[in-house]
Amino acid sequence: MRKHYYIANSRVLTHLLFWVCYMLVNTGVHAEAERGTLFYFLEELGGLPAAVLVAYVNMYVLFPRFFLRKKYLAYTVSAVLLLFVGSVINRIVQEKFFEPVFYPDTTYREQVFVWYMIFKGMLWFLSPVLLFTLVVKIFSQWFSQEQRHQEIVREKLEAELNFLKAQVHPHFLFNTLNNLYSLTLQASPAAPKVVLKLSGLMSYMLYDSRADNILLDKEITHIRNYIELEKIRYSQPLDVSFNVSGDVNCRQIAPLLLIPFVENAFKHGVSNETDPVWVTIDVKVKDDVLSVKVENSHTENDAFPAADAENNGIGLRNVIRRLELLYPGRHTLALKKESGRFTVDLKINLEG
Repeated sequence: MRKHYYIANSRVLTHLLFWVCYMLVNTGVHAEAERGTLFYFLEELGGLPAAVLVAYVNMYVLFPRFFLRKKYLAYTVSAVLLLFVGSVINRIVQEKFFEPVFYPDTTYREQVFVWYMIFKGMLWFLSPVLLFTLVVKIFSQWFSQEQRHQEIVREKLEAELNFLKAQVHPHFLFNTLNNLYSLTLQASPAAPKVVLKLSGLMSYMLYDSRADNILLDKEITHIRNYIELEKIRYSQPLDVSFNVSGDVNCRQIAPLLLIPFVENAFKHGVSNETDPVWVTIDVKVKDDVLSVKVENSHTENDAFPAADAENNGIGLRNVIRRLELLYPGRHTLALKKESGRFTVDLKINLEG
């Protein structure tokens, strides 16, 4: 929807103030000490009806009907006719009403159709009004188009973000249900605990994550619950370290933005390991910058390509795109695979 910027949100007040300013400016420009300011103010007041006619007919009739449709010849002819009609009206007002009322003893009657005076009124008095209102409408039209363009871009980004966020839910649920399935096959007593944790995770995803931003504390709690689920699932020795430091209170972040990196650490760095494995997660906020570092062990035959975002799983491709949309120019992300170690290093400027 196009925005209008009116003084005190009043279109009428804005237009009235414009014409008051128009009167004052023209009076100041034309005033001479010999006749005084009042004389020229009254003269401008007498010419106001013609100026108002030219301004509004140009803006609301000629501009949309001819200029906006690129019928420039028709606009030019119509504009000249409008100036002529306005100048004639101005002559009528001046000769029949203004001078007889305000200067009955110092003026003499002239014919309305004095061509010199009519052309002078067209060129000197009304042409600036026509040109000014034309410029105003051109700028207004450009601004309106920019607004529409920005709104289309914004709607497209929102639709893409909603799609990406919606993808997180089934992807995360699929992984967690796999965990629960493996426990139920083993008739593990940990299965009820998994169901309880899963209930908390689903509540977060279905309700809290609807907001554009959530408290960082909630995202951290979500990660802790996920880690607890993974610990229950894996029977082999699993060393998980989760450290939080810095000023994390009252900070906000886009929901479900960090969990894909943690999921990735377990999926690619833990699920295929047979030796003692480890995952380290460090979350820190310092000077309005959120730093998240996720490291996990991996074997040399793990074919996971750390640096190739196109070949990464759905979760990583998703979060990389969300970071580009939500924090453009405000984040850095490094994926690095070394001997026995895979590292994700993310930094986000929370106050950008």
